[in-house]
Amino acid sequence: MAWTQQDAIALCREVERIAPEFGCHVALTGGCLYKDGARKDLDLLFYRIRGFESIDIDGLFAALGETLHIRRVTKQDVWCVKARYEGKGIDCFFPECEGGDYTPGDSTGKDDESDGGKVEF
Repeated sequence: MAWTQQDAIALCREVERIAPEFGCHVALTGGCLYKDGARKDLDLLFYRIRGFESIDIDGLFAALGETLHIRRVTKQDVWCVKARYEGKGIDCFFPECEGGDYTPGDSTGKDDESDGGKVEF
């Protein structure tokens, strides 16, 4: 399944309704924004709201899982957290986080439909 720019913008609008409660805003970036045609993954940048000391990444993904069925694939809080939505990959970038095992072009975390799209920690 591929991401279209229209799908990416629609999801960003939904994510932005949730994100501020956890100390951040979301921005669309990458191929869905800059290139024509469908893309294999979606790149989202999460940036901290000035009044917050940090982003509550665990709380954010719990809420995204509960409301939008975005499933977190990468469990640790690193600068690129992998997620899945309706069988499609999402790279979630948190610029203030360190390290991680990010491999460019790898957002293919296996879907495990047995969890019903809910986030598990």
